[in-house]
Order: sequence, then C-alpha cells, then structure tokens
Amino acid sequence: MNSQKLKFKPDGFTLIETLIYITIIGMVVVSFVIFSISISNSKNKTYVTQEVQANARLALNLISQQIRGATGINIGSSSFEVDPGILSLSLADGAKDPTIIELDQDDGRLQIIQGLSDPIMLTSRQTKITNLVFTNLTPAGSNRENIRIEMTIEYNNSTSDLNFTYSQSWRTAVSVRQ
Repeated sequence: MNSQKLKFKPDGFTLIETLIYITIIGMVVVSFVIFSISISNSKNKTYVTQEVQANARLALNLISQQIRGATGINIGSSSFEVDPGILSLSLADGAKDPTIIELDQDDGRLQIIQGLSDPIMLTSRQTKITNLVFTNLTPAGSNRENIRIEMTIEYNNSTSDLNFTYSQSWRTAVSVRQ
C-alpha cells in the first residue's frame, strides 16, 4: 500500500471568505451611519417644530392677555386687515397707555411697546412672523370690542436644509373684557 500523506489546508481565510466578511461589515457600518443621520434629522425637525409652536403659543397668550386687560382699542392707530397689522390698545395704567403690538419689521419678530418704554420682543430670533393680521370683529353699536388675530410663524432658516423648515398658521379671536 502506498501511503500518501494527506495535505491539510493551512489555517486562514480564502479570498472569497475575506470579501464576504468585508461586505457584511461594510453593510453594517453603512446601515449604522444611515440610522444615525436619520435620528439626527428627526431630532432637528422636532426641535424646529417645538420652537415654532412654543413661540406661537407664548405670543398669542401675551397678545390675548393684553387685549383682555385693555379698556379699548385705538381704532385710528391700528392697522386692520393688512399684513403686517398693528394693534393699538388703550389701558387704564397711564404708564402702559397706549400699548402697541406689531412686528419690528416685515417678516420679523413680534414686539409689544407699552407707553414710552422700549419694545419687548415676544418671539425669539429663531422664528419670524410672516403673516400678522388683526381684524376688528366688533359689531356696530356694540361696546364690547372683539379682535381676530391671524398669525403665521416659521422657523428663521438661513439654510436650504428642509429639516430646518417649518411654518404654522394660527387664528383666534379675543374680546376686551372691560
């Protein structure tokens, strides 16, 4: 009998095995990167949405409080049914009379000016009001004045990234209580 020595393959990987392993590892890394980018984009969009909604809620609440606390509306000093609108309120407190609610510029920040004091910004630099319209809904002969507020607020996006683009419109009506 002829005894031949069996030759065993040396330990290690073949070229095909190595390519398969590299492909699998590459797919896992690419999937992880795509997942991370997706999470980051979602985080950015959520932040932008929350910033716009928080500014809108705060601005509308403060405007509503001012209207409810006013003794009346200065019709001649207000700009109704135009964008950007101006609302001038009469207040019993002489230091705060008149109170003017307006934008600091067209498509700008919402501000309130009470009497002779400096303007107080109601919205942050990260947002801008692109539509602000006040409408006088007071019926003829009524002594209770009613104002509709229409406002569109958007994130102040200086880039073309869609994750930082968000806009929302709000509409409400408020009556003077006094």
